[in-house]
Amino acid sequence: MSFSQEAEKKSAVLSVSAHDPLGMAGIAMDQRALASLGVHCASCITANTAQNQHNFYQLNPVPIDVFVSQLDALHAQDIFSVIKIGMIANPDQAMALVSHPIFLNKTIILDPVLAATSESDGEHQTNPHTETSNTRFLALSILLPYVDLLTPNFDEAHYLISQLGEHTNVSELVNERALAFHDMGVKHVLLKGGHSQHMARDFYSSKTQQFYLEHDEYSHGFNRGTGCAMAALIAGAIALNYDMADAVVIAKSQMQSAWQHPFNIDEETGSLTFSAWQHNKDAHLNAPLHHQLPKVYLNAVETDLRFLPCQATLGVYPIVDRAAWLARLLPLGIRVIQLRIKDLHGVELKQEIQKSIALAEQYDCQLFINDYWQLAIECGAYGVHLGQEDIDEADLTAIANGGLRLGLSSHCFYEVARAKTIKPSYIAFGPVYATQTKDMPWVPQGETGLPYWRAQLTDFPLVAIGGIHGERFEKVKAQGVNSIAMISAITQAENPEQVCRDFIERWNI
Repeated sequence: MSFSQEAEKKSAVLSVSAHDPLGMAGIAMDQRALASLGVHCASCITANTAQNQHNFYQLNPVPIDVFVSQLDALHAQDIFSVIKIGMIANPDQAMALVSHPIFLNKTIILDPVLAATSESDGEHQTNPHTETSNTRFLALSILLPYVDLLTPNFDEAHYLISQLGEHTNVSELVNERALAFHDMGVKHVLLKGGHSQHMARDFYSSKTQQFYLEHDEYSHGFNRGTGCAMAALIAGAIALNYDMADAVVIAKSQMQSAWQHPFNIDEETGSLTFSAWQHNKDAHLNAPLHHQLPKVYLNAVETDLRFLPCQATLGVYPIVDRAAWLARLLPLGIRVIQLRIKDLHGVELKQEIQKSIALAEQYDCQLFINDYWQLAIECGAYGVHLGQEDIDEADLTAIANGGLRLGLSSHCFYEVARAKTIKPSYIAFGPVYATQTKDMPWVPQGETGLPYWRAQLTDFPLVAIGGIHGERFEKVKAQGVNSIAMISAITQAENPEQVCRDFIERWNI
């Protein structure tokens, strides 16, 4: 059988979880969440539960032969790169799953369910001290070595570590809880459900990266199945080829939107509405977004920073490696320029920065010093530009207190969300097109990807960067950016001054 080439091609996720007769959790919630991303959800049922909005009555595991027969059928047409696991009823199911060929070469997302849950007055009720719960601990211990991402809430993390780990005392510190799971072999951990004042806060950790995700907390109480949804959304984003950090940010963004749009069936029964997620390619200039990126930060200080704004529209933004370039380009009317030096150190570097600052002041141009924030503060520069890899090492508070502007590079959902949280003077996004000046792992999005980021960054000047030259210049400018950064298009031109004049004229049209 063949299908029409006009049919929409979708990615797929396999959800291994229980059936909720009310449709508010388990497989039903996974299907709704994944559909919002445009991802198909296939299912392998572990149990038929008897529950409603108020009470959990009974867990009815499917027989092991029935469970395995579902896996066999799915493996015969294996269209999955990601498996999301929710409720596993017993150790036999866990052993059958990890032993089955469908489990090979998959990204595994595990949202652990330790005990029967119910909703009562909006509170999440969990009793880990039952025979059923102990059975599930054993099932989870079988699964953990295979897990790429584990998504427990704080209580579940406490119970799991105390039961399965080698830790006699379970730390209240989120980073230490995450490290305990890494010690068990879990590659990535998302600890859900931390709360600050009026905020819902999660903590993500891998062996190389840690950060908090935060959005406003909503009190309508329709929170049954939200853990299922978060894990499913992460699985869906990974199926769409996003990396783990981006997938977590995308999922948190979708959850924030869903929390803002609950639905109710009666006064006590309801859930969340998942709006269709707008991929970059689906965005249009000036079109409203259904979701906003969450706050993303490593340290709480990043949420309280304030940097001075840039002056007016930035326009054409050359990036150069010597003060001599400022002497050549600033007389042409350039309003912003970046000094990016990679081959000088010590006294020579400082002198080059001082010369550049003097020239920028002479021509009333906004000069950003790339990377060397200490020297920029010492020499009284206008601003500093940092890459994402520099944020953790730089003293952002010192830069802000020094009265310097800050520009931040960004390339993906995680980086834009973190940059937006820091609230710099501008945010640069790229690569718009492939570039020869820097080897980067991110896929160029072309000018059609820019409207999405323009809509996400309405409070910040947006600088487009990466492979912009020739006819691309007008196409990028038309997407509503505030500036276009250029390196080789100007510095490697036969007549840099004339090329720069032309770009300035084209910007001002």
